[in-house]
Amino acid sequence: MSSTSPIEVRDMAIIHKTFRRAFEESAQLVRANPSPSAGRVTFLSLHIDFGLNMLHYHHEGEDEILYPLLVERVPDHAARTEQIDHEHQEVKGAIDNAQAACAQWRSAATSESAEALTTSLDGLNSSLMPHLDNEEREIVPLAAVTVTQKEWDALAKHGIASIPANKKLIAFGMILEPLSATDRTYMLSNLPPPVKLLYRFVGERQWKKYAASLRSGT
Repeated sequence: MSSTSPIEVRDMAIIHKTFRRAFEESAQLVRANPSPSAGRVTFLSLHIDFGLNMLHYHHEGEDEILYPLLVERVPDHAARTEQIDHEHQEVKGAIDNAQAACAQWRSAATSESAEALTTSLDGLNSSLMPHLDNEEREIVPLAAVTVTQKEWDALAKHGIASIPANKKLIAFGMILEPLSATDRTYMLSNLPPPVKLLYRFVGERQWKKYAASLRSGT
């Protein structure tokens, strides 16, 4: 373990806030109108898939980048990492179920397929919420004194690389929305100046338009 001061790891809890609310909100939106217009079904199902894919790639980055380092450097904590690996597999199964249910709702939006989708999203949350709690409590503090800042920052780069170019500003808007002013300032401060300007003059407006369509569309 590192003998230096802990690295900055607050971005993990910040990203987790997106996942803590995304799937519950999606389930609420589907339940509110289980058989909407075809355009609404397409928009909302693509939004749900977008969130599911973000979660998948978030965990993929941890599995490929973070956890091998922890296993190598702090083998005495193997029980912690093994538990998280088990949770990742459980969450992956729930993601797969939700993606299949979302595809079925998109192809035939009925009350039955809507209920199957919302049930799958509820099931995902049931696995995901305790996992996020465990990771923030057990793994993030361990990582803060075990990996370098460069290694930790590779997680964010992996996540960003997985997002389609035309959705990157939307994704950043999703991340920023639930944050306190302090956390918003922190996240914006880590953007390169050109990207910060792009979000300020284009991305923020793009996210607000997307969010309005998400929550008010029919």
